[in-house]
Amino acid sequence: MTANVTGRKSNSNQDTTIAALVHISGLFFGFFAIVFVYLVSDDEFAKANAANALNWHVPISLMAILVVIIGIGVSELAGVAIAIIIAMATICFALIASMKAYQGREWKYPIVPQII
Repeated sequence: MTANVTGRKSNSNQDTTIAALVHISGLFFGFFAIVFVYLVSDDEFAKANAANALNWHVPISLMAILVVIIGIGVSELAGVAIAIIIAMATICFALIASMKAYQGREWKYPIVPQII
């Protein structure tokens, strides 16, 4: 067994792989795949990473609805600009979180509250 920076004992590569894939799956499937892992997984590390990913993807999904409303009601240019910023942040944060999870460390997404 090896200990990581957070003090968590890691005894297999499977739990870090699942935890890393949780963050990447949010890019392709939204928060549905993350919820599935959170509800089904019995591994605490994968579940903690799924909770971190949900704390990002749920508010961002709600923000996407707001961006659509802004795009329709106020300005298409403003809606597109905000959508591009949100997409770039989501991709960057998911990749960072995925790499940290694969290394066996938890990483909390910045800016968003810890809901779960």
